[in-house]
Amino acid sequence: MVKLTTNVKTRKVESVQTEPSSAKMPEDVQSLQEEVLRLRAQLEKAEIKAEAYEELINVAESKFKISIRKKAGAKQ
Repeated sequence: MVKLTTNVKTRKVESVQTEPSSAKMPEDVQSLQEEVLRLRAQLEKAEIKAEAYEELINVAESKFKISIRKKAGAKQ
């Protein structure tokens, strides 16, 4: 990891190499992997839900012969 520091007197930006804590890294990686899996599952569920709503609107529009979707340029 690189840490940038600024020397106020010389107005010079310096970079300092710092090593992350080796004990902390696996826990961080594990928790991030778990979060990625959780978010992917949540995304998949949201996509399925959106698809179901879209099909529901399609069926309702064809069955009842009404327009449900908002028209482009309609006033709010």
